[in-house]
Amino acid sequence: MRYSMTAVAVLISLAGLAVAQSTRHVAQTLPEGSGILVEHGAVAPVQRGFAPRAGVLWTYNDPVSIPESVALGDHGDDSWVAHWLNDDRVSHFDTPGPGTPDFVHALTAENPDVIGVEAARDRSLMAAIYWRGGVPVAVRAFTEVGGSTPLWTYTFGANFTNSGQHAVDVNDDGSRIAACAYDGANTKLVLLDDTGNQINSTTVAGYCGGVELSGDGSRILVTAGDTARLYDAATMTEIYSLAASGSGGFHRISRDGSAIACGGFNIRAAREIGGVWQVVYNGFGSSQWFGWGVALSGDGRTLFTVAHNYVSGYLPNEHRLVDLTTGSQIGSWTYTGIGSLQNSVAGAEANDDGTMFVAASWGDLGNTQPEVRILDRNLTMIGSIDTAGSPFDVDMSADGRYVLVGTKAVHANTFGNGGNTYLYENDVASCVPDLNGDGILDFFDVQLFLSLFSAHNPAADLNADGNFDFFDVQLFLNLFSAGCP
Repeated sequence: MRYSMTAVAVLISLAGLAVAQSTRHVAQTLPEGSGILVEHGAVAPVQRGFAPRAGVLWTYNDPVSIPESVALGDHGDDSWVAHWLNDDRVSHFDTPGPGTPDFVHALTAENPDVIGVEAARDRSLMAAIYWRGGVPVAVRAFTEVGGSTPLWTYTFGANFTNSGQHAVDVNDDGSRIAACAYDGANTKLVLLDDTGNQINSTTVAGYCGGVELSGDGSRILVTAGDTARLYDAATMTEIYSLAASGSGGFHRISRDGSAIACGGFNIRAAREIGGVWQVVYNGFGSSQWFGWGVALSGDGRTLFTVAHNYVSGYLPNEHRLVDLTTGSQIGSWTYTGIGSLQNSVAGAEANDDGTMFVAASWGDLGNTQPEVRILDRNLTMIGSIDTAGSPFDVDMSADGRYVLVGTKAVHANTFGNGGNTYLYENDVASCVPDLNGDGILDFFDVQLFLSLFSAHNPAADLNADGNFDFFDVQLFLNLFSAGCP
């Protein structure tokens, strides 16, 4: 870690809408797979609330719309949220900031049926996919600097009028964006550059429920029903495929591109070993659905899954950890909720080195466990978010520091409107004074600290005593002077 003593001197010198439409969601598990049935109703919104920096860094309440999709980007500094159902829009939040949107891009005119967002890990660039029945699927790109004005819009052909929340992805440096849209018979898969120009495309038989890129953008994994299809991005030829039992899930690729996993009524994973793809894990469970809770560590060595049991009222949740270098299960943890509300799995994520994981479920009537559970490699819960309503999407930064969650304001099975976005900060090894996360200690970190300090932002209360005073400045100076690894 490099730092500038000039910046220290600088610091020392400066230091003296709409009518609400509510929904009820029901998980359905059928012989061919799983899905969500959405019913509509009306109810009053909830009030906004905030939480302290420890654990939940901030909470943003949306009175009428539901945060359907969330994404962390730019080393975790960007938080992107897709608000759906009412007042449709996408928002950008400064992750360590106050928990209010920096800007909003309205999609009310498009009135989309689905909105999904994904972001570059190492750069401020987000791609949003949205569609409404009968209208071609579109993708728009945004950056923090560009604000609410899209960098560009890519629109599929007139016949491609169906897609999904997971049907877009961005590689690590934001140079490649993959997206797919369905015409009723087949899917068009496109690869775009960061200016929105189409680089490549191909046709995938049937419906594509999602796409994921490897970190370098050289490989694309397509969720084609129950089959994970891996494509070479340069040639759009299929490299490998792996099938689960039952469609409706969302298949995953590791950040380094060395492993893929697919889930349904079972869970399977494959790795590229010596240039040859090999199935390394076949997992099963009685009456379990794995399709909505599949995660791979960035290095492709660890599989994390969360499954619910659809015969037992969707109440049992099983967490499973698998070492993909040996193909052996190294841990599991199951809890069983109580009551009549479905505790359906909503999502799972892993950090890059497979040491931290997050699982999100709708929650049970008895609140047996928090809806969002952060676990270590021993499957010990090291953090949690007890959300007011059911999570719809979750993301984790590459280092595991941040967890971003979008939830409905009430349980998914309950008629209600509105939702909440939660940003959780984990206790991970980090360089505290490197506030902009660029790996360099310089004037820009000083400038950011001064801005946070002047605004009485909790991020500047470094000694966590609830005051913004000389002691916070002194601590920042000491940390800055000491540098970071």
